[in-house]
Amino acid sequence: MEIHSRVKAMAEGKVWKMMGVEVVKGNDGECELEIEVKEDFTQSYHSMHGGLIGTLLDMSMAAAISTTLESNKYSNTIDLHTSYLRPMFGKRLVAKASIVKRGKRITVVNADAFNEDGKHIATARANFMILDK
Repeated sequence: MEIHSRVKAMAEGKVWKMMGVEVVKGNDGECELEIEVKEDFTQSYHSMHGGLIGTLLDMSMAAAISTTLESNKYSNTIDLHTSYLRPMFGKRLVAKASIVKRGKRITVVNADAFNEDGKHIATARANFMILDK
């Protein structure tokens, strides 16, 4: 499956580059992103920092929405609720997002994060506002 041009453009962003985000899938209201967990991403107990997990989940949801937007529109996160299910000690983190409901002004999206063994690390739901450029 081809990756949507808007997702490719997002992947060129500074934060995406800093985190080393790789786009696995990005089309038709869905997105899958992956990162290598660097030592700089961990806390004193060597688990990955939750804020970075939340950031990757947010990125995956924004990218999923971007695949459904007209060229004169963009989205902004209104709120993000993340539930951490277990510490992330793995070497790779995968975030998978899909749109729950695409509205004219508000879109609801879910995302889940997994380690390289498929263990469920975190789950998130967010609302995004659709805005004119």
